[in-house]
Amino acid sequence: MKEFMFIYQGGDPDWAINATPEQMAELMALWQAWMEKLAASDQLVSGGAPLHYSGKRLDANKMVTDIAAVELKELVSGYSIVRAENIDDAVAIAQFCPIFESPGVTVEVREVVQMG
Repeated sequence: MKEFMFIYQGGDPDWAINATPEQMAELMALWQAWMEKLAASDQLVSGGAPLHYSGKRLDANKMVTDIAAVELKELVSGYSIVRAENIDDAVAIAQFCPIFESPGVTVEVREVVQMG
């Protein structure tokens, strides 16, 4: 089995602020059920975490820029790591991700390269 990172991009940076407690609980229940299903089938390596929409980026010259200026659809908003036989199986897993309950999101599926 190989490991694959799901890189969540886009979404509404103000959703957590504007969501009602009921909306938040409903979405968290979907995430919990999805993670439990992956764990039960030994496909979950790490549930990952959501990431704040603001941050800093350093380039090779150590120039620091604010990533809030990047288009929202390009901002990484979180990640998870799963175990699958191949990238097609990983994509099949990603299709059921609760992130798609939010508008304007994408999931990038990337194989984690094992070093050494």
